[in-house]
Amino acid sequence: MDHSTTLSKQPLEVHMGKGKLWLLILACLAFIAAGGWIFSAYWSGDEVFIYGIIGVICMLFFGICLIYFILKLFDRAPGLILNEEGIVDNSSYIAGGLIRWKDIHNIELYQLAGQKMIGIQLKDPDSYLRSQKGIKRRLISINQGMVQAPVNIAQSALRMPLEQIYEEMFHRWHWQQKSRLSE
Repeated sequence: MDHSTTLSKQPLEVHMGKGKLWLLILACLAFIAAGGWIFSAYWSGDEVFIYGIIGVICMLFFGICLIYFILKLFDRAPGLILNEEGIVDNSSYIAGGLIRWKDIHNIELYQLAGQKMIGIQLKDPDSYLRSQKGIKRRLISINQGMVQAPVNIAQSALRMPLEQIYEEMFHRWHWQQKSRLSE
């Protein structure tokens, strides 16, 4: 039996790095404080109404992010799983969930604003988008408009280097394609 066949059948779990989550939590706290400072400038009458709106939006957005990162800090589930069925993405709020190998059109490694990302293009992105709910659907749609891939995995809090994840992901996807063709 070929070593790559055995390797592709063993699940790969990539856990979240808790140190990076702490940094994101601290960044959220700083932005919440900045939003509070901006709002207080409006509240004291020193600034125009738009400052009040900006301050509130900043506090709300980063407050929601703070709650999410705190919950992720205590989440023991892997951020990413590669198995025979596909990719299970649990690495962010707009994580893709289960993406089956057979549904993937292409996988690419790219950079956006200096951050490395893995973009997963799907054969039927509209069907995938319809399966998402609420604000998550809207965020995925916006993301897809910017980078042409509905599923994007960032290095941000994953413990394994993104290049290594990409190589393993691409290898498994390619192996799955070959397996389906030979059936």
